Amino acid sequence: MAIKDLKGYSVPFSPRGQSQVAGAPPWHFGVDVFAVNFQTDPDQIRKLLPEPLELSREDPGGAYVWFGDWQGLWKGHEDMLGVNPERCLYTECLIGVRCSHNGKEGHRVVYIWVDKDFSMLRGWFMGFPKKIGNVSLGTTNRHLHALNPGMQACGPGSKYAAICDAHGERLVTATIEIEQRVTPDDLPKPFGTELYHTIHYPSADVNGNSKPLLHQLIQTVSSKPNFGEIWKGKGDVIMHKAEWDEHYDLQPKSIESAYIIPVGFTIEGNRLVHEYDYGPAF
Repeated sequence: MAIKDLKGYSVPFSPRGQSQVAGAPPWHFGVDVFAVNFQTDPDQIRKLLPEPLELSREDPGGAYVWFGDWQGLWKGHEDMLGVNPERCLYTECLIGVRCSHNGKEGHRVVYIWVDKDFSMLRGWFMGFPKKIGNVSLGTTNRHLHALNPGMQACGPGSKYAAICDAHGERLVTATIEIEQRVTPDDLPKPFGTELYHTIHYPSADVNGNSKPLLHQLIQTVSSKPNFGEIWKGKGDVIMHKAEWDEHYDLQPKSIESAYIIPVGFTIEGNRLVHEYDYGPAF
């Protein structure tokens, strides 16, 4: 069979393209974000920033944890919630850091866990270093809290927790106590700054050629976000030590703010920022 007779944006390729793990962009997202912003050791952030990225000039120790309850749709399958919700709903936990590129402020996700394969592989196409994990979110189905006789409506005084674990190890715990409503203009950076990631495909060449097949620094190209009702509160984050993850090095020195942020946007794809002719040591 000729390659042109196989179909699919991603593997596995098949005669009709229905077996692919993730469909083509643009990718449309709606997410309820549980965010905690904190300060950590800038030297630990520096260790995670590949050239030509540098520490943020405004906030060199700035970092954040985002837990997310996601909907993710792709081109040609915008109706997936009415076809097979399992193919477009997922939960996620990510750790990001502030950075800069050519003097321009940005941010970068350095660790991230997700519970669905299609989100993991799609994330790799955009440079998100996704791994499989489990996420439990106290903010799930917030619209039902007001109807539960044992709960109050989401608002001032509401308390929520979020937990991420993977392979039998707890990784991250976050909490928030809501205090007040805020507007999108009140959200701190990294909102409004560019997102930089690394796309990497290693070599498995048996003749000893260890040069990566691809190693690029890219910038995410996305639409202007649409926000729902945003809440601000007091938060906390615990980075749990794990044998097979290094996120523990980004220990919070202080907590700056916490938010619940419903937001929607479209990711159009990537823009090449820098191409390397080498890759990390292994």
